[in-house]
Amino acid sequence: MKSSEIREKFLKYFESQGHKRLPGSSLVPKDPTVLLTLAGMLQFKPIFLGQEKPRHKRAATVQKCLRTNDIEQVGRTARHHTFFEMLGNFSFGDYFKREAIKFAWELLTEVFKLPRNRLLIAVFEKDDEAYDIWQKEMKVPAERIFRLDEENNFWAVGPTGPCGPCSEIYYDQGPVRGCGKTGCAPGCDCDRFLEVWNLVFIQYNRNENGELVLLKQKGIDTGMGLERIASVLQGVESNFDTDLFVPLIDKIKQISGQKKLNQTSLRIIADHVRAATNLISDGVIPENTGRGYILRRLLRRAIRHGRLLGIERQFLAEIAADVIEQMRSVYPVLEQKRATVLSAIKTEETNFLATLEQGLALFKEVMQQHAKDKVVPGASAFKLHDTFGFPVELSCEIAAESGYNLDEAGFEREMEQQRERARAAGIPAEKKKLLGLNLDKFGRSEFLGYEKSSSQAKIEAVFPDEKFIVLDRTPFYGESGGQVGDTGLLKVGGKEIRVLDALLTPKGTIVHEVDEIDGLKPEVTVDARIDISKRAATQAHHTATHLLHKALREVLGDHVKQAGSYVGPDKLRFDFSHFAAPTKQELEQVEAMVNQKIGEKIKVEVLQKSYKEAVKMGAMALFGEKYGEQVRVLKIGNYSLELCGGTHVKNTSEIGFFKIAHESALGAGVRRIEAVAGQVAKLQVTYKAKALNDQLEELMRKYRLLQIEKSNLSGEKISDVEVFKVELAELDQLMKAADQQGSARVNALFDHLQGRLDWLRDRTIRVEKEIREQKLKQASSQAAEYVNNIKEVNGIKVLTQEFGQYSMDMLRSVSDTVRNQAGSCVIVLAAVFPGNLRFLITVTDDLVAKGVSARELAGIFGRLVQGKGGGKDVKAEGGGKDPTQVNAAFEAVLAALSK
Repeated sequence: MKSSEIREKFLKYFESQGHKRLPGSSLVPKDPTVLLTLAGMLQFKPIFLGQEKPRHKRAATVQKCLRTNDIEQVGRTARHHTFFEMLGNFSFGDYFKREAIKFAWELLTEVFKLPRNRLLIAVFEKDDEAYDIWQKEMKVPAERIFRLDEENNFWAVGPTGPCGPCSEIYYDQGPVRGCGKTGCAPGCDCDRFLEVWNLVFIQYNRNENGELVLLKQKGIDTGMGLERIASVLQGVESNFDTDLFVPLIDKIKQISGQKKLNQTSLRIIADHVRAATNLISDGVIPENTGRGYILRRLLRRAIRHGRLLGIERQFLAEIAADVIEQMRSVYPVLEQKRATVLSAIKTEETNFLATLEQGLALFKEVMQQHAKDKVVPGASAFKLHDTFGFPVELSCEIAAESGYNLDEAGFEREMEQQRERARAAGIPAEKKKLLGLNLDKFGRSEFLGYEKSSSQAKIEAVFPDEKFIVLDRTPFYGESGGQVGDTGLLKVGGKEIRVLDALLTPKGTIVHEVDEIDGLKPEVTVDARIDISKRAATQAHHTATHLLHKALREVLGDHVKQAGSYVGPDKLRFDFSHFAAPTKQELEQVEAMVNQKIGEKIKVEVLQKSYKEAVKMGAMALFGEKYGEQVRVLKIGNYSLELCGGTHVKNTSEIGFFKIAHESALGAGVRRIEAVAGQVAKLQVTYKAKALNDQLEELMRKYRLLQIEKSNLSGEKISDVEVFKVELAELDQLMKAADQQGSARVNALFDHLQGRLDWLRDRTIRVEKEIREQKLKQASSQAAEYVNNIKEVNGIKVLTQEFGQYSMDMLRSVSDTVRNQAGSCVIVLAAVFPGNLRFLITVTDDLVAKGVSARELAGIFGRLVQGKGGGKDVKAEGGGKDPTQVNAAFEAVLAALSK
């Protein structure tokens, strides 16, 4: 029975039993506190916890799952995987143990036709009810039912919360697959008894005291691994021998081209590429933290095992393409994200292959140095991780293969030191000052700045040395969440004191930095007023950041996630996860989308919600961030919904205009966009347009002069050139439109200006070349005339000749022509310019043999014109600052030759 048939038969059976067929969820859970989807019940967790009411009393799913807790066993056993599919049926307060057991038994024995005498049952040791149902109602002999302890047969969502006993169904694969020990039975670690289905009876709630309290609404959660049941139904010894893996393994063999291949490496690659392909299609990309690190670890482990199979080129994307073909009918997202999946894998493989050989060479060197103690030091493992991209788990594996241990504690110390350096580097100077302040007695400040720009406040504390104060309430936003702190004024006793910055402590205290503390004392009341213009510019950039985030996800894919930000009055900076540099067209599309939303004048709302409500609404939260019970949800129409504690505009039209200034790479898998919005954007766009116009005008003047010079040389008529120039008033009108068309036209305008500038620059270079060639040609044709000016000094023929603004190439052309016509001679040529000159001295080989040196003559000439020269005996070049002395220099050379 093929795996596709197994999935369908499972779902159809439960549909016939009144279950609703529901789609499985993403490998990336909606709950940001959970890293990856580990089981089929995860999407129903709020129902089992009593937080949500079910829309269906019964459900059945096929769920993609990913676990790495047993990654070292993958490929070494018949049944361990990172990625697997879980077939599950669920009851939400409807049926319970009797029906769940009946459904499982009927499906396995009557639909899948498994022989009853090869099925064994395990129940929780205290669950007499389940035991009786199996023995008395399902007629399973007592000798085939086993009572196991809480470790094996009791499920819990955590230390507290819903939990209950389990009942597992095992398939007996025969004594040949067993350990041979007396008493071998379900629960043994050997391969004889294969657990194919686990039925969880959720009937208790474990309270804070560890007591089990019966739930009012009981539930059923079951899970049957597709890979395991497929191996049973297809009659093979290993999950890797099923139709889920055989085509992939065959492809890897074909790529390798080797005859004898390590089966473990084949299996690891097949498993890991299946996992990586599905992870990327669900929005994960390779990174150094969180889900991205798990993906990177899987891919780099697969690459390394490819090397063990003799594969030295990129190959993982080829296997991933086969995974997509194999699974796309079940999971259409694979086909939808095909380009993203293959591109991300190719990029990661390229990055790791660039350092793999060096890393392996270092590994070998380290092991040779520590051959006696057989321990890879933590510092070496850290270098492999930090410099060569080796996940520490991969280093552990390579070390273990050679009988070495890895100093994981030492590695972790190195990592912590790096984190500490990063934390220190990331703390602004002002916040480092805060580290020395005693702020323990202060709690969360009352922040009024969401609604007010000014207020009266009482001083709670003054730190005179640092010039910091704490107010009981404040309109000043304290720097946090990427948004800079407010600045402004404090008025006290008729005096104005400037607030230079506002900083937020981890406990929520807002600390104000002031330029002076005279008149500031505890209990004194002040009028606090923020700089409204700075706040407005900052808010425009902050709201634009949310529009940018959404647009990036729409253009580049759902895998894009915020990885850091800066929001100030001058610009915004947005770091995001993506595996490759966006194209110019993609960036223009993103920019146009943001400007379109600005032009649509969308209402911007801030909603106060509980964290659970916000997640249920679909608000995007950052994984790893700590959120309180109550959160602020920024809602930009129906376009963007994110958790955010910053300040924002009331309507997208207030942003005015948005322009991407720069895009770059921060590291593997992380990109950065710098952009401007509002008045800053308009000023920068205007400045850029003016700068391009100025460049065009300057280049045009140069081009006209060159044309005149060319015309004088050749007699050709000057051609007219049209150069586009933008009127700034027109540009302002385009930016005021602030919609997709306006943004596109501004970009088109700049492209046109830049295009005309590039065209004119090319034409200028071409004309300069034509003039140079014309002058060389003329200089060469006139050179014969200069032979008549040759003098004879001390039996040596000498030409001294002054020219106008000749290039060195033209001097060389004249020199070569004269030398060829005159034969034995010394040639001294000088080109005079306003305020300087250049000269060339040539001596024929026969005169060099008699002791005449162009290099020595250049020294004589250079000294007189306040310059210098150098070269060889046959030819020397130089320059000088005093062209008025050129004749004196000629005479000095003649005098030297006369001696």
